[in-house]
Amino acid sequence: MQARLIAYPPDNAAVTRWIEPGDQLRVGRAPDCGLSLDHPSVSRGHAELAYDDAGWRLRDLGSKNGSFVDGIPARDVTLNRSGWLRFGDVHCEITLFEPAHAAAVRGREQERRALSVALTRQIGDRVDSDTLPDDILRGVLELAGCSRGFVLLADGQDYAVRASLVRDGGVLDANALKSRTFSGSVGAVQRALAQREPVAINQVASDPWLSGRESVVAMGLHSLVCLPLLDGKRVLGAVYADRREPGEPITQLDLELLGAFAESAAVWLLAGQALAVLDAAPRWNTIVSAHARGAAA
Repeated sequence: MQARLIAYPPDNAAVTRWIEPGDQLRVGRAPDCGLSLDHPSVSRGHAELAYDDAGWRLRDLGSKNGSFVDGIPARDVTLNRSGWLRFGDVHCEITLFEPAHAAAVRGREQERRALSVALTRQIGDRVDSDTLPDDILRGVLELAGCSRGFVLLADGQDYAVRASLVRDGGVLDANALKSRTFSGSVGAVQRALAQREPVAINQVASDPWLSGRESVVAMGLHSLVCLPLLDGKRVLGAVYADRREPGEPITQLDLELLGAFAESAAVWLLAGQALAVLDAAPRWNTIVSAHARGAAA
């Protein structure tokens, strides 16, 4: 029976590891661990997962802050069912799969890569400066599995909402979406713009730097992602997406695909702006006619 471990580091994308029978997975803060969790509550060599005749076994390696199975301290225990593990303060979800089910789930990861390529090609083939922000936002919502989102683009010294969408007919602050005012997590956008790095949060309510923010509490957000749009060191804007409903976590794979999509989106935005400038420029015949009139005068 195969096992999938999804770790939820605070303030970061989820990390997924598959373990085959016969394999061993060491969990810890050390970079050479099979599942490296860079969090101060996790020991360098914290715990180990391995498969034996009885099934999957979790063994704590003498960690400082302990290992837990469904909230119960564990030093050496067999895992007979799916559940929740905790290493220090980092929660992990372990799911046990029969081979056929595991193959189907892992196949969906490859489908997401193919979807990312298809969305990138689709939007790149029909760059339209008027609809481009909406097209980019649809792609991010699809890849992130989120229900609503916003595109914010630089407008002088500020940022303005250029696209706002609700996916699959969901309703989240519809008045704000209609008026194109931003109603997501301001803190997540500020962080992505300041650090010029993607921000991805799962289980927002338990995240230390977001859980107490009034806007986040009022909206009851479950997951969010914010991607800066960059032209070298210049910030063009950001794409923000979130959802209130539980669902598949935003993983490092998702963040990898979203980051590549955002890089392409920045190029498309620059191309769209260039096309808009060209459309507004005087045409050659107009220039020739003006020159002729000047010569005749």
